[in-house]
Amino acid sequence: MSQKGFSLIELMVTLAVLAILLGVAAPGFSQMLRDNRLAAEANGFVSMLNYARGEAAQRGQQVRLRGPLQDSGIWQVSRVADDLLLREFPAMEAFFVQPAGVQAVVFDGQGRLVANAAKALTLSVDTQYGESAAQYARTVTIALSGVVSVAKEQAR
Repeated sequence: MSQKGFSLIELMVTLAVLAILLGVAAPGFSQMLRDNRLAAEANGFVSMLNYARGEAAQRGQQVRLRGPLQDSGIWQVSRVADDLLLREFPAMEAFFVQPAGVQAVVFDGQGRLVANAAKALTLSVDTQYGESAAQYARTVTIALSGVVSVAKEQAR
């Protein structure tokens, strides 16, 4: 007479193999989730800059991206001439901008950076990432032409 189903030993071996596989895969999966979250936030910051640049070119007026505001951490895009608020962006959760303090990036009516040199901002990771925080830092560079680029920080 044939029996259907699994024996207790077969079930225990299967669960042991599954536990080992999960133990190996879980750290890599959490690392991947962290990397994706940080990449999304860095891309969001670049999107803020590109939005401000696009508004400046579309309106033919100087537009400023300013933030993080001290009380809320939000970023604001506004016209320079009358300080009309065009859009607000939420505070960044994982990154903070260096140099510290409120940053202001101004684009002229053609979408170019209003400055005498290219601007570089560093997105540094909060201390919750521990010793490996440096590997997540990003450098955002705004060329005089207004083009925004992002690159990973080099290991020190």
